[in-house]
Amino acid sequence: MKRILALLLAVCMIGALAACSSGKKDEKAEKEEEAKANAYTMSENIKDGSVIDGVMTDIKNDDPILKRTTPSWLETCVLYEVNIRQYTEEGTFAAFEKHLDRLKETGINTLWLMPIHPISKTNRKGSLGSYYSVTDYRDVNPEFGTMEDFKHLMTTAHDKGFKVILDWVANHTGWDNAWITEHKDWYKTDNGKIVSPYDWTDTAQLNYNNYEMRAEMIKCMQFWVEEMGVDGFRCDHASGVPVSFWNAAVYKLKSINSEIMMLAEAGGNDVMTHYAFDSCYNDALFGQAKAVKGGVAVSTIQQSMQPNDLYAEGSFPMNYLDNHDKNSYEGTIVENYGKTYEPLLALSFLTPGMPMIYTSNEEGYDHMIEFFEKDTVKWDDEPKYAPLMAALSKIKTENAALNATNRDFNVLTKDEDYLFAFNRINVFYVANLYDKTLSDATVDLGAETTLKCVLHYDGATLDTKETTMSGSDFVKKSYQPYEFYILTVDAEK
Repeated sequence: MKRILALLLAVCMIGALAACSSGKKDEKAEKEEEAKANAYTMSENIKDGSVIDGVMTDIKNDDPILKRTTPSWLETCVLYEVNIRQYTEEGTFAAFEKHLDRLKETGINTLWLMPIHPISKTNRKGSLGSYYSVTDYRDVNPEFGTMEDFKHLMTTAHDKGFKVILDWVANHTGWDNAWITEHKDWYKTDNGKIVSPYDWTDTAQLNYNNYEMRAEMIKCMQFWVEEMGVDGFRCDHASGVPVSFWNAAVYKLKSINSEIMMLAEAGGNDVMTHYAFDSCYNDALFGQAKAVKGGVAVSTIQQSMQPNDLYAEGSFPMNYLDNHDKNSYEGTIVENYGKTYEPLLALSFLTPGMPMIYTSNEEGYDHMIEFFEKDTVKWDDEPKYAPLMAALSKIKTENAALNATNRDFNVLTKDEDYLFAFNRINVFYVANLYDKTLSDATVDLGAETTLKCVLHYDGATLDTKETTMSGSDFVKKSYQPYEFYILTVDAEK
């Protein structure tokens, strides 16, 4: 049965090449002809899934879609996680849409929408339930609006220059998903009963040994790319799903749009980034950034700032100081960073990789947002950190040295307790990350180097007026607590 399913899916994918048999050939001859024409080998047990549909193996042709590529727009991506439920009193697509202009002014260019699908009621946690308990992968949560409302948001966002990615929950579904009753074999079971992953009792664990389920999951993802025009996916608990599935999904998705973005909720992983994923979570940077406030010497933070061998060429870390999980369960940016937030935010933009901002971070919101209940963000007319984020976004997008896939990184301070400086080709960062005033501190930026200060924060006031400086200005210099500079130099000089 699996061999037949594999053949059918292969025929659908390469229909123009396969063209449909006349039906006069016997099944064996037909399969041999298709396999030869499409340069793949059928697997009797379909053990590892496939790069194409989750059911075929051993692709042996030169299909360009099988080559690992990085969408060009990701080089300057500034990602923003959107919590639709909590963003406005209405908690709808339409209400959020009114914030697009403000976000554009902040320098955001890519929106990650937390799961937008209907939420199961069975075994629901809290009164509203978890976004990650999906009832229907091809529909939207009626609390957020209609499918037409979502299409309008997509069109408006695209017209304003945003890319939009969806949060995709492939590891599990909610208990009201039709798959539960129609395809019990699509789920993991214990003594005949479908089980939940971990303590996520509001969800049911999918069975990735079932290739019919894999194929349908991919089709659901295709729907949002092909019919709704989404630009990619942030994949929830990506490490809980076989990489062979992600490879298969990405092949099909890139067959529709070669420039889709794939972000894995997983630490740096060379297997995941070998083909399927462009980016993984920089969890180490999050932890080290919190430790800086806790008094750990700043020399430790550099260990989390450079992609290692776990990132395949062309992939990169997603650098974050907050997200929906951290905010709801581990504290706010005020609690976690205090006055170190400004210099650490700048560091997250300049660190190799891609910066990410979570809903309300621009507000400096000192509140852990509820996960299962309505808990609207209270916005000010002028969010506290919006000007800093706008300035950092401009620096990020206008300097090729800061491109996401560029790994150039050079630490300029050695084992200092307070001062931290680094450069990436022609962009320099110098910061006092602690609450002590520093005197007579020296960083070697090249005594004769002419620099352009593009951002200066003195610990209280932000200055984005470009100022000419030189390397000698950073010899025996004093710094206020949390003061930092971002400087550039003509790369040709």
